[in-house]
Amino acid sequence: MPYINISLFPGQNKEKKAQIAAEISDVIRRELPAVPAQNIWVTFTEIPADEWVIGGKPCAVTHK
Repeated sequence: MPYINISLFPGQNKEKKAQIAAEISDVIRRELPAVPAQNIWVTFTEIPADEWVIGGKPCAVTHK
């Protein structure tokens, strides 16, 4: 069963997350046709900017 977890900054609405999940599921179904759709799981983890560090710099400072 493919399990895809997407970590992102907070703020995306449920409709946008549903669209992203549907598109990712479509890719998985296309590339792994033996996997039934009900076995493709997509989850979202919202992580505040102050808990991200990219390139050694806190995102709370660089991505305001």
